[in-house]
Amino acid sequence: MDGVQALTEADPAQLGEYALVGVLGRGSQSVVYLGHSASGHVAIKLLPAGDADTQRAVAAAQQVTEPTSARVLTTGMYGDRLYVVSEYVHGVSLAEWIRREGPRDAGQLHWVATSTMAALAAIHRAGIAHLDFKPASVLLGPEGPKVIDFGMVRWPEPAVVPAYLSPEQVAGHPAGQASDLFSWAVTMIYAGTGVPAFGEDGVPAVSHRVLYTPADLSRLPPPLQPILDRCLAKRPEYRPTAQEVLASLHGAGQDRPASAPPPAYAEQPAYAQQPAQPTQPFQPVQPFPPTQPTSSKSSTGLVIGLTAGIVILLVAIVAAAVFLVKWPQQDPVAVATPGAVVTTPAPERASVAGRWTGSYVCNQGKTALELTIKETSPGEIEAVFAFEADPSNPGVPSGSFAMRGRLTERALELNGERWIDRPGKYVMVDLRATLTEDRPSAIKGTIVGGGCSTFTVERS
Repeated sequence: MDGVQALTEADPAQLGEYALVGVLGRGSQSVVYLGHSASGHVAIKLLPAGDADTQRAVAAAQQVTEPTSARVLTTGMYGDRLYVVSEYVHGVSLAEWIRREGPRDAGQLHWVATSTMAALAAIHRAGIAHLDFKPASVLLGPEGPKVIDFGMVRWPEPAVVPAYLSPEQVAGHPAGQASDLFSWAVTMIYAGTGVPAFGEDGVPAVSHRVLYTPADLSRLPPPLQPILDRCLAKRPEYRPTAQEVLASLHGAGQDRPASAPPPAYAEQPAYAQQPAQPTQPFQPVQPFPPTQPTSSKSSTGLVIGLTAGIVILLVAIVAAAVFLVKWPQQDPVAVATPGAVVTTPAPERASVAGRWTGSYVCNQGKTALELTIKETSPGEIEAVFAFEADPSNPGVPSGSFAMRGRLTERALELNGERWIDRPGKYVMVDLRATLTEDRPSAIKGTIVGGGCSTFTVERS
């Protein structure tokens, strides 16, 4: 078969029930073999000595049945090394396809983007992340694109140029499902332009661009640009979910740009900011030096001075009281009296708890919306997003899902969490808004996902 290398003396002849035919690829720590059994050919990846996390991830990967992902069939042990048996896809990788035939046109790019995002959405629903998505992770076989090599716990190798890694991976921080969205977007840019978005001219240069430089999306089809821009946010919390991107891709043919949080380059990642300057150590206040004994003459003068001072102070207080009575009463004025402690009330914290009603705009058109929001702890928010037909758009079914998020100062963010009542194939969305006051009577903001745009609600 094309692309299959011969086995060496260091390679096993068999893994479990599978006789090894050749080598499909070698990495620094793992090898992918072409295996064969009575049921046909399979791809077998022999991993380095694994741990419980790897085994749990592979077990979850076996639950992924999306047709655009290569099925994980079974696992086994070869000494202390885990091997993973997957569906064998006889085809060429996306990387090789672009090298041979050049960038894809808008139609082909949308086909690849939708197929691969469907696979990532299924992988994420299984509770795992790919964490190594790149053009070589997509094989184009007789049935179309298939995503391979998922369900592994892996860390980036320092010597590898991070052309398709996320900023958090480049910075050495923990990475999750949001990392796959960034890597997917960079892969789609490569498929549409023929060049990696952040270059491939060495680890330091590429790493710096991944962390700080926005990608050039001008050569991509316009419907795809806002979707990729959201996925390329430098901070993972600003990226959409795979399900949201999939919904946006299905609506991209209508040339409707997706609603987005701040652009990818609007804010520097927290882990890329300069560390704060250390504050000066606390210096205890030195006590006043002890006073020296005074003579009786000085004591007499002190008594006279204190008496005069008290008289002057009383006169001043009376004059001030008369002045305040005559002054126009506009804002309350606090007057300190001797021995009293005056405290300024803390400003009221922003609140959105309660029931809100209004509408939002999505692929299905204008839809009635009811938000029921409660504050579980300071800044932590839970809500129910309930929707139904709007009088101007009577064909929309009703449904609801639970949301969770936070209110930081006046920035409200809610993310879809679980369905309560799901109509058909509707997808959950997220919600973003900036409050205009601490206790607003109305909220306007954006709906993220599902081809949606804006929402407006009023306090009920």
